[in-house]
Amino acid sequence: MKNKLNKRAIIFSALLLLVTDIYSQQNKIKDLRFLIGTWEVRENNKETEWWEKCIRTGQFILDSTYIQMESTAITSTGKQRVYRFLIHYNSEDQQFEMVSIYSNWPKVQFDILTWNSKKRILTIKNKNEVNEYHERFGEIVFNENFNEYIWVGENKYGDSNKPSVWKYEEKGIRIKK
Repeated sequence: MKNKLNKRAIIFSALLLLVTDIYSQQNKIKDLRFLIGTWEVRENNKETEWWEKCIRTGQFILDSTYIQMESTAITSTGKQRVYRFLIHYNSEDQQFEMVSIYSNWPKVQFDILTWNSKKRILTIKNKNEVNEYHERFGEIVFNENFNEYIWVGENKYGDSNKPSVWKYEEKGIRIKK
C-alpha cells in the first residue's frame, strides 16, 4: 500500500512539475506576442546594393510554447528562399532562445534573445558554436505601437582572424495582426 502511494505521489509530482513548466513557458513566451501577425520586411546589406524583401508571418505553435516566424523572400538577385525562426522560452536557463533554419544555407543558427520591454528592444546574440567561428549580434527596436521595427545587426563568420562580415538593416511593417 505504501509503495502504491509513493508511486502515485511521484507521478503526481512529475505531472505537476511538467504542467507548471509548460504554463511558465506559455506565460513567458507571451511577452513576445507582439511578433504575432504578418509583416512586410526589407533587409539591406550596408556595404552593397543587395536587398531582400519578404513576407514574414508569426504565430504561436506547439501549445503556445513557441513562436514561429516564417519568411518567404526574394532577393535583389532574383533568388527566392523560405526560412524560419523558432523562438522558445527556456525555463531552466530563464532565457529566450531562437533557432534559425534557412532553405538556402545548411547551417542552423542558435541565438539568445533578451527582451527589454521598457525600451522595446529585442537583442539577438548567438550562442558560442564549437565547430565553426560565427558571431551574430543585432537589436530589433519596435515603435510604441509594435507595428514597425528596425533591426540593425552584424554577422561575422569564417576565419576568426579575418572574418567575412555581413552588416544589415532590416525594416518591418505589420500588415496584419
